[in-house]
Amino acid sequence: MERVSPAASQDPAETSQSEGRCPRDQAYYASLWSVGHVRLREVKKKDKVFSFYHLEAPGYPRGVFLPLPRSLGQTFLNQRIGVVYAPRTDEQGALKGRLDYLRRLDPTLWERAPYFHLRGRLAAVDPEEGRLQVEVRPNPGGKLKAPFTLTLLAPLSLLEALPPVGSAVYLEGEVRPRSGRLVVRRWEPARLWDDPH
Repeated sequence: MERVSPAASQDPAETSQSEGRCPRDQAYYASLWSVGHVRLREVKKKDKVFSFYHLEAPGYPRGVFLPLPRSLGQTFLNQRIGVVYAPRTDEQGALKGRLDYLRRLDPTLWERAPYFHLRGRLAAVDPEEGRLQVEVRPNPGGKLKAPFTLTLLAPLSLLEALPPVGSAVYLEGEVRPRSGRLVVRRWEPARLWDDPH
C-alpha cells in the first residue's frame, strides 16, 4: 500500500482526473482521516432488509455517518482500518451528516486520527467566535461539481496570524471528541491553481 504524507496527500475525489490539468500542489481538497472498526447495520423496511457497511469510529458525534462501499465492508467486516472521508461541517464547525468515502489506507499511518487537512481559500475569520471559514472549490477535471465551505475552530493566536480573507491556505488539525468540531492546529500559506498571477 502506498505511503502518503499527510501534508502532501490529495483528496482522491479530485486527484484521479485532475492531475494532468491541475498541479497536485495547487489543487483544492479536504480530507478527514479516521480509524475504526468496520460494522454492518441492517435496516428492515417493509418486507426488505437493507445492509449498510460503515466505519465505527470512537469520538464522533451522533448523526455523523461514515459509510463504506459494500466490497470494502464485506472484506474487512469487524476489522480495524483507516479511511479518508471528505468532511462537511455545520456553521458551528461540527461534522455533519453522511460523509463521502474517499479511500482506505494502512491504519499504521493513522497515529493522529481523527485528523484533517485541507487546502482552500480563506472565506471568513471571526476572532470573537474563534472560527474561520475556508472554501473548497472544484479543480479542473475533478469530480467535485460545486464549491463548499467548511467552518473550523482555531485559537485566537492562530486566527490573528492568518493572511487576509481571499488568501490560499493549507490547514491541518484534529476532530474534538464527542462534539465532532474541527479544530485547526497549524496553518501555512498555499498556492492554488486559480490564484491571480
